Amino acid sequence: MKNLKEKKILLTGGAGFIGGHLVSRLLENLAEVFVVDIKILPNSLFALESLSKKVQLKSIDVRDKQKILKLFKENDFDYVLHLAAVASVISSYENPSLTLETNIMGTVNVLEAARKSNSIKGIIVASSDKAYGKTSKAYTEDSPLNGQDPFGVSKSSADLICQAYYKTYGIPVAVTRFSNVYGEGDLHFDRLIPEICKAIIKNEELRIRSDGTFIRDYIYIKDVVNGYMVLLNNIEDIKGEAYNFSSLDSLSVLEVVGKVNSLIDKKLNYKIVNNSKNEIPYQHLDDSKIRSLGWKPTHSLVSTLKSIMKWYKSIL
Repeated sequence: MKNLKEKKILLTGGAGFIGGHLVSRLLENLAEVFVVDIKILPNSLFALESLSKKVQLKSIDVRDKQKILKLFKENDFDYVLHLAAVASVISSYENPSLTLETNIMGTVNVLEAARKSNSIKGIIVASSDKAYGKTSKAYTEDSPLNGQDPFGVSKSSADLICQAYYKTYGIPVAVTRFSNVYGEGDLHFDRLIPEICKAIIKNEELRIRSDGTFIRDYIYIKDVVNGYMVLLNNIEDIKGEAYNFSSLDSLSVLEVVGKVNSLIDKKLNYKIVNNSKNEIPYQHLDDSKIRSLGWKPTHSLVSTLKSIMKWYKSIL
């Protein structure tokens, strides 16, 4: 593993779900961690583990170009992990302009600041499987980027912008595209796994927004973090590239419910509402490219659900 001791690493969105887990891992590797975020949720991993005391925390909105430029100018960052985004598809439907401004121009602002910096050795930008849009077969990294809704379009756009900054300016940027991430610390209760855990703990009915047949990859947070560490370790060789992160679980919503029911003592009650808009029926990522770097998913819903349920019980 690359020696990250005392390396200056900036995480935008570092107080979020994935960001908090990445901060913990980077601190274990003795990196000097800087976090940019605008909200710290009380039950987030970042708050519960008091990570604000272990990093340099800056309250900056990534849409604020001047503040981002100033931050980069005042700190010679070695690496940047850009995660700051409106990360919920449902939120993007409710506020498309905020989603587009944050996810597109926020990325542009980070890349512009990096372009004017002499210290940056690598940037990893979080895209999404939603950037690919609708298809009937597995996505490879060469599949067209064809987002279908405000969130997907924002990710397609930011993804293409990263490629443009690499090809035009030589900015050492790589892109991650992962599917539905789940695990301890995810407070987005409009996502399936947190929603299921909440319904079980509070003895509520799970309302399934689709017809239950839509297929997704469900990837555990620690597999995502491991993937980031692999990319950091290979940063010189991955510039300009994109990497899919897949999982051991490519399942329909009803298959997820079935797996959960087989693992818990009481039955999860659900109702198919089928009121979702413009959903993608099938999404599966081909992750052979990142596997060639030595990464592979090692966790599944079956192996992690009990630990995840225990975490949600502690906060709910």
